[in-house]
Amino acid sequence: MSSKIFVISRLIFTYFLVAECARVKRVVGGYDVPCGTFKNVASLRNASLQQICGAIIISPDFALTAAHCVHGNSNFTLSFNNYCIGSEDTYPTAQVLDIITHPQYDKASSAHDISVLRISHNLSDVSWLNDTILPSFSFGITGECTIYGYGYKDVSEQVSEILVAAKVFILSLDQCIQLLGQYVAPLRDSGMICASGGNSDTCQGDSGGPLMCDGRLQGISSYGLACGLAGVPGVYVSIGPHLNWIRNITNIL
Repeated sequence: MSSKIFVISRLIFTYFLVAECARVKRVVGGYDVPCGTFKNVASLRNASLQQICGAIIISPDFALTAAHCVHGNSNFTLSFNNYCIGSEDTYPTAQVLDIITHPQYDKASSAHDISVLRISHNLSDVSWLNDTILPSFSFGITGECTIYGYGYKDVSEQVSEILVAAKVFILSLDQCIQLLGQYVAPLRDSGMICASGGNSDTCQGDSGGPLMCDGRLQGISSYGLACGLAGVPGVYVSIGPHLNWIRNITNIL
């Protein structure tokens, strides 16, 4: 198959998988996360302050999200929705000052679907960011991990202000290709990994949120085929192949 036909085929599959995911727009099969438990997960909002994706705060000055969430636009705000606030208060926010997208990001294949966000906030206490959540390495990870995201509560499309989490298991790329097919599964050199949780899954609106394994950030939610279908994995950006790039930008060790 020629590369041109291959790209067209992936675009067709991507169109249908995004359309299917748009019906649910939430972490499927998940549970509510108590406020203050994991404040690093923020809601990425557009110029109209609409929830569009997730993001993960990795230092007082930087966050990560999926590149497709911020591609082609520049006016974004992060809302810290896992903060504990009073009934009359509003969630603290951060302004996105700069977007640095991975130089190998490919919109057609979703390869290297990751962007670093430079942020500015007025939080008085950032002690919860003292310990880095970046891994020392990410290659060969296996076992159970946790996905986090914001999105609509249900098909009525009512936005949830509450962080939702679910358990998933890392799959090998060979398993992912077998389950998703070669046109939907990530390419071997794309810097991506797959995870499945039975009926637990992320969906559109959860892109950019973290995949956490043993307390370390090992992935960023990118895309999937449908939402929450048993045996159908989601695809995530693997932090490992992008770790040096992230550190060079943020100076986080």
